[in-house]
Amino acid sequence: MVYVFVLWSEGFDEKVASVFVTELRDAGLLVKMVGLTTQHTGGSHGLILVPDLSLDQALPLASNTRCLIIPAVSGWSNRLNNDPRVHKFIEQAISNHAIFVVGQQNAILQIDLMQPILAGENVIVYPDDEQVITFARRLARRLSR
Repeated sequence: MVYVFVLWSEGFDEKVASVFVTELRDAGLLVKMVGLTTQHTGGSHGLILVPDLSLDQALPLASNTRCLIIPAVSGWSNRLNNDPRVHKFIEQAISNHAIFVVGQQNAILQIDLMQPILAGENVIVYPDDEQVITFARRLARRLSR
């Protein structure tokens, strides 16, 4: 099985996360929201989301990553950057030649965790405005091929 993962952490952009999950699942893709735990986690606008899988549950599946979406905002959690499981997950996704979809590149460039991703050629930066729905639909078509 091939997965699309949406990495979820406290303070992430729940609007963007829900758009990607909804559009990609509507396209028939196997999409899982992955959190550090399976606990309810609040986004940057206060909406609480519940991950499908904890990071521990997702790690054995990381080598089957087709796409990893990180709906980060400028206040990206240091907990992710300091979590060795996140590094391991990203390394496995990179070795599988996964596509990485990231937001607000200027904020992400400052995070050590993202350097291996941003050095790769399979990185797409999603728009930060209402065009994210159109972007998600195009990504769904690309991943469905």
